[in-house]
Amino acid sequence: MALTYLFGGSICVYLLFTLYFTTGLHRLRNNSTPKYLPRVSIVVAVRNEAGTLKELLNDLVQQDYPKGKLDITIVSDRSTDGTWNIIQDYAQLYPTVQGIKIENSDPQMTPKKRALTHGIEKTNGEVIISTDGDCSVPAGWIRSMVEAFDDDTGIVVGRSTIDTTKHSFLHYYQGLDFLGIMAANAGVIGWGQGWSGSGQNIAYRRKAFEYVNGFQPVAQRLSGDDMYLVQSISKDFGIKFNADPASFVITQPVNTVKEFINQRTRWSSNSRSLWQTNIFFLFFLVIAFICNSVLLIGWFIKQTVFIMPLLFITKMISDGLVLFTGSAKLNIPIRTKDYLIWSLAQPLYIPYVGIMGLAGQFRWKE
Repeated sequence: MALTYLFGGSICVYLLFTLYFTTGLHRLRNNSTPKYLPRVSIVVAVRNEAGTLKELLNDLVQQDYPKGKLDITIVSDRSTDGTWNIIQDYAQLYPTVQGIKIENSDPQMTPKKRALTHGIEKTNGEVIISTDGDCSVPAGWIRSMVEAFDDDTGIVVGRSTIDTTKHSFLHYYQGLDFLGIMAANAGVIGWGQGWSGSGQNIAYRRKAFEYVNGFQPVAQRLSGDDMYLVQSISKDFGIKFNADPASFVITQPVNTVKEFINQRTRWSSNSRSLWQTNIFFLFFLVIAFICNSVLLIGWFIKQTVFIMPLLFITKMISDGLVLFTGSAKLNIPIRTKDYLIWSLAQPLYIPYVGIMGLAGQFRWKE
């Protein structure tokens, strides 16, 4: 009986969290017209992105933001392919583009944080906007992200989605999974709180970045630079989520199940520091871990097997509230069959990803 109460209680708490996310999504508001357009610095850290960087740079140099108020800095972090040559070519063609080449690692700071720090130090924009080297951005991206700022806003998180144009089931699955993460984050931000965000689409004021001492407090943390910025800046400045379609960024999916699990494990590893930074977020992750573990093992326990169909349906409805509300708010369609398969698959790998993430068992990009 005790297990029944424990299992049922965890699902009920999970439902309350999803209601929190869903109501937060409904609180998101449209952007306003800014009083003026500030100077913007685009800073992108890349490593061996020769295959995708040209597409991103083409998007960046075609932005509809005033060229006199824009600079684009691409930092090549020890790239061994043609990345640096591409950066040099664009820097020669476009005055707004500059490149920074990092050839050695630094024991004082992990690679991506160091690359971003170098880029930010070489720019002077009032607003810093970042994305990744494998992303594509619309022509109105910068303007839309800037328009999301109010006077008290320190950081803006934008929507990202997975490129599913190859019509691969794994790509569709990643798109749905990423929508769940994005919608939950947007819902939290709708309540004025900051849990996390994606470095694929994020903007922040320079004064806010300097106020939190940049990446120095987490210089040795391998990943999670985006989560750190969202949490640290939102403690002292306002935070907004930009749901304007003009700001939507598309990123490339991974192509194998092994890569997918490794990526999710890397993301999960960021939870190791949450007990110091955001207990409420950590509590949700623990509840999500318990719920998925329950849905995996509960069928094999005699005392709880009778309640498992109800628990599974309750969690499925809870997830659906967030996913389908997020789908409508963020303009990301959901295929019903993908949602059903996603609901069945979650308990099969979430417990593994959670444990391996805590153990730091993941591979970083070469």
